[in-house]
Amino acid sequence: MNNSRNINRRIIRLVNAFKKDDYEVKKIVVEFGRVGILAEHRRACNYDTGNRKRAYYLEGTNYEAGFLMGLLAENEVLAMSSDFTTKMVSKFVKDAVSKRGNLLQELLISVLHELGKANFRELPKSIRDEIQGIYDGCKKFNPKTKVDMKHLFALNAGIDVLCSIVYTGFFLSREIRGLKPSELDVPIMCNGFSIFGRHASGGHYFGRDFMFPTVNVFHDVAAPIIYNPVDTEGKEVFPFVSIAAPGMVGSISAANINGVGLGVDMSPGVNSNPGNVGVNSILLTRICAQFAKSGEHAVEIMEKTPRGVSWNYIIADGKNDRACIVEAGSSKDGPDFFRYIPDELKPLLPGQDFINSHASVPYRKGLMVRWNDYKYPVEYLSFNDSLLKYYNKKNSKNITFSPDMFSEKGYINKHPQESNCPSTYYFAPQRENNDSIVITTNHYIVPEMRLYSMYPWTASVIGNKMNDIQWRYDELNNQILTSIEKYGAVDFHTARKLIDFLAPYGKHPWYYADNPKSRDGKEIRIEGCTSIFDLKNGIVDSHFGYYCDEWSRITLPNYVV
Repeated sequence: MNNSRNINRRIIRLVNAFKKDDYEVKKIVVEFGRVGILAEHRRACNYDTGNRKRAYYLEGTNYEAGFLMGLLAENEVLAMSSDFTTKMVSKFVKDAVSKRGNLLQELLISVLHELGKANFRELPKSIRDEIQGIYDGCKKFNPKTKVDMKHLFALNAGIDVLCSIVYTGFFLSREIRGLKPSELDVPIMCNGFSIFGRHASGGHYFGRDFMFPTVNVFHDVAAPIIYNPVDTEGKEVFPFVSIAAPGMVGSISAANINGVGLGVDMSPGVNSNPGNVGVNSILLTRICAQFAKSGEHAVEIMEKTPRGVSWNYIIADGKNDRACIVEAGSSKDGPDFFRYIPDELKPLLPGQDFINSHASVPYRKGLMVRWNDYKYPVEYLSFNDSLLKYYNKKNSKNITFSPDMFSEKGYINKHPQESNCPSTYYFAPQRENNDSIVITTNHYIVPEMRLYSMYPWTASVIGNKMNDIQWRYDELNNQILTSIEKYGAVDFHTARKLIDFLAPYGKHPWYYADNPKSRDGKEIRIEGCTSIFDLKNGIVDSHFGYYCDEWSRITLPNYVV
């Protein structure tokens, strides 16, 4: 009887929490004494379908939370694990409709499932339990469900498997004779920032622009998912909100009740290991959100977690007012910066003695961390002239660098269609010299880590996208600094506009002109999801679906029961 009363009290409190965030509870399930809730926004709708934007509340152990999600959203789990994962692979192939493109797609899918099978057993128990719970919940809701474990794994770790084999080329070039990296078309996108301290009037704003093909699925089912976790392994766990979609155990962005916010951006590097993929990207972000007490603790979790793929992680610590970019690769005891550098390039690069004498941060089992007070060793920029000459000669180009390109508010490309980047063969400057701002897009900035992107295959996979990557970093930096100069400090509303800097209604209406449109051709689809977090107050506003759709909000502290 007491347990029933406790459950009813929790439900009443949760219904009121959703009401305050402008949601209406549509479905409540109770299993194992745990509560799961599906709510729909009162106003925010998907332009195309007319369906209201959803949010979910889950509690209990990882298995129990997964089971509740399966009961609440079996149809959406199926869409993400089946349609989304299959179509996602085609986005890694340049000419997916050609005969050779078809062959490459089939190979990628085959490798994804083969490596996935082996890697699944290496995932932390908590992750495996939640995936199993999702499957079992779907089966209970619909005994004839087509959801299966193979596709659930591919949804959650498939991106890591794909990136590990595409970034390195070791496996692909053996399997398909004559394969060129230019035949691959990796969707390298995403932006993030943290602004705090005096430039945020004492607030802490974490912006996350997840840019990724929605392949006619994600934009319809994306949702904030609120977790109230219970641990079974003797570890302390914390309530958090995850921006994701049903079936995704991982988080494209997240923040916990301790004010620790996290996101992940692609960052191609040869420091990836297809033979031991480990835990990366959305799964690693999720693990940190569930367990991290602080920003530094999140870094420690990443350091101790076996990883096998290169990524950039942004970590923002709203309680301690710190933030960092974790430039990550596969877990290694010691660095091997020069292992994949061509012999002809080595004389143009700093040697080991130079690296030792100019180290700015420690190497931590494959991670190097740019905290907000990181000081970039500018001596590395002196190597850019010789690298530029090397690239020009190799590619019959005539690119030149001017000094203002490397200033605090400078641009290497003033427009993303300019091509002033010599692929990855240069040391990229760190623009943010302010101790209360960090910014990331899709490239390493720590000079030692930069060497991992100079492997010819990896550089070719990135190709001309390097120009857009650098431009987005420079433009986001410029807009942040300009806002601070204009207003003195950034508030939550301004921070939301800043992370939305590429939207069609902003300064660059042309940027997403080629995005898929709504069925009537009038509205532009958001390929991904844009979120802004107020880490001091536990608030997140998210925008997904179409650019004309309303944003939706979750206030995390209200759901902590």
